[in-house]
Amino acid sequence: MKRLYKRGKVYWMGFRLNGKLYRENTRTTFLKEAEYILACRRKQIQDGEIAEAKRIKNCKVADLAKDYLKWAERQKSYRDKKLRVNQLVKKFGNLKVGDLNTKIIEQWQSERLKRNKPATINRLLTVLKHMINKGTDWQMATEETHKQVRKVKLLKENNTRLRFLAIEECQTLIDCCKDHLKPIVTVALHTGMR
Repeated sequence: MKRLYKRGKVYWMGFRLNGKLYRENTRTTFLKEAEYILACRRKQIQDGEIAEAKRIKNCKVADLAKDYLKWAERQKSYRDKKLRVNQLVKKFGNLKVGDLNTKIIEQWQSERLKRNKPATINRLLTVLKHMINKGTDWQMATEETHKQVRKVKLLKENNTRLRFLAIEECQTLIDCCKDHLKPIVTVALHTGMR
């Protein structure tokens, strides 16, 4: 998209604010003036001087989490989601949503790997990604933050557990079987069949 274009004799500018495209009249017929006005507008957006940009710039993760939990109340998995969101708020709650980036989240993943399984971390990361996604829809997070969070990869999960029956459990299994199944189950237990 062209950032500056002419309509009649007057220059118009196009810019994005929180992922949304805006077009505005520069009220000038001179290209240099139009470029200056566009540069000023971009600086205002960057500094958060425009009301909509300011709201997003100052929104904390804890505020987003609060709104997200209100929205999530209607879901079946609300209790699990609430626990996960509370864990995320403990870690990221004081950060501004705009400060979240790939590096911070990947460092958090590495830190959590010391005490949690990859599956646990992936469930938390999935909730964080969805929360930022909803925050973008609600204009509490920018598209840039959304892109940064989306770049974080889920960890490879290998939570398989190898378990053997104890002798008492084997006997209970055989005792519970019908007469025609007892020889089959006994052979399976002695040969290690699955």
